[in-house]
Amino acid sequence: MFKEENAQISAELVLIMATVSIIILITSNYIIDTLNQITLHVKIVIRNMRNDIMSNI
Repeated sequence: MFKEENAQISAELVLIMATVSIIILITSNYIIDTLNQITLHVKIVIRNMRNDIMSNI
């Protein structure tokens, strides 16, 4: 009986860890996508400002 309880606890811990890992992967993917969009917009703003400054010279 004791071994069965340990096995069940181990299986539950594995499921919990797998769920936490999936949540972390989904969250990190969302964060990386957001940061990539921010980086792209910053690059566009910098390029436009550079072009404006160069056209004024």
